[in-house]
Amino acid sequence: MGDVSGKGAAAAMAAALLLGAAEERDGDSPGTLRGHLNRVLRRTGIGGFATCLCADIAPNGMVTMANAGHLPPYLRGQELALASGLPLGISKGSESGYEQTQWRLADDETLTFLSDGVVEARNAAGELFGFERAAAISSESPQHVAQIAQQFGQEDDTTVLALRRMVAGEQFATPLTTPSLTPS
Repeated sequence: MGDVSGKGAAAAMAAALLLGAAEERDGDSPGTLRGHLNRVLRRTGIGGFATCLCADIAPNGMVTMANAGHLPPYLRGQELALASGLPLGISKGSESGYEQTQWRLADDETLTFLSDGVVEARNAAGELFGFERAAAISSESPQHVAQIAQQFGQEDDTTVLALRRMVAGEQFATPLTTPSLTPS
């Protein structure tokens, strides 16, 4: 999951560039992939930066993540403690890769990933939605989380992604993702 800085054509170009640079890199570890994406973004000269969180989730539940300045995901209503590096495009020193965090996701556990559009939603009084409220609703469906941010006063695009580790033999029933919501 990621979020590019800025708006308009430059931001769209950066997003497309990063998506293309990630193609055919399935064998990379999350930390190596973050380093590659940082190099690509820095060498283009587009400017700006991007936050990015890469997760590799193995069938046995082992999760490996590398974070480049993005919001950590939530598990059981708590923000995960992840090693974090600078966003992509900021520092040449980050090109060697990023520190990785590993743990095991249990059967039926759900990771919820958010973009900053949720925590930075601002109501009419200027109050931010914030991390406490985001944690409190992080176990809700992605659709519900996005709707709450929008109702609170969403100003930025919002992406919510929930990934649940299914119990062996369980059949997939309903999608846990919602498309990005852009404020009107």
